[in-house]
Amino acid sequence: MSNTIGAIANTECTGVFCQQIYDAYRYNELDIMVHRIVIMGDYHLFVKQGDKVYMEVKGVGEIVITFDELQKNKYWKYYYDLSLMLAIDKEIKNEPFNKFYDEAYEYTGTGNRVWSLDTAYIDYDIDQNYKETYKIIPSGNVCYYKINPADLKGMEYSTQQDIDIFKRTYIYRNDVRFGYFLHRSEIYRNIAIEYQVSNMEKELEELWAFFEDKKHIFNLLAILNSKYSMNDDILTIIYNNISVGDIGDKYEYLTQKEESGVLILAE
Repeated sequence: MSNTIGAIANTECTGVFCQQIYDAYRYNELDIMVHRIVIMGDYHLFVKQGDKVYMEVKGVGEIVITFDELQKNKYWKYYYDLSLMLAIDKEIKNEPFNKFYDEAYEYTGTGNRVWSLDTAYIDYDIDQNYKETYKIIPSGNVCYYKINPADLKGMEYSTQQDIDIFKRTYIYRNDVRFGYFLHRSEIYRNIAIEYQVSNMEKELEELWAFFEDKKHIFNLLAILNSKYSMNDDILTIIYNNISVGDIGDKYEYLTQKEESGVLILAE
């Protein structure tokens, strides 16, 4: 039974979950072949309260650090930014762990993964010809936390020793050690941008009717940015899509000042 708790005050819950579904076969004790569907998965889970961040990574562990510490690590920053692009409403649910994801979370029945998050996530598939396909699934209750996100406020920061151990363990992840990150990070980022831009198209069309000149386009983008946490690439794509032809100007880069939220055009 699901109990939606909703958004937790001053707390941002996001995650990146990538799954691969495949058919598995084995012989049971009667020597009969049994088929089952298996989900393998990788995940980065985040809870952020102000400058305090909880992060759990598949095969690495958990850590509580400052937001500045997260931003200084290119891998952690990448996955955190990606989690914002995939986020839906950031509402937390309290429900039993879905055993369909046992392998993905290496769940043994112990522990307390009863706090979950509905988010867009990544599906990875390899066909019989070994062709790889990545796509965004628009919604799924796939991010399961070990902790109650509301408890982050009372959690202590990880020691420097714990942080150092976490970093050393992290670089031994297959995607870092074997260089998969370089390839997949670009794919993940591109399909996430396509997903987010596509997700906003209808809303853009509705809002565009109320904005008739270049000055008002910034108002439109500011509204959408406050709702969707868009990065600079998405801002640029949207501006060019709605302005070229209507206004005649095209900009290669559109950025924003983080401290003020002011949008800036750079030709």
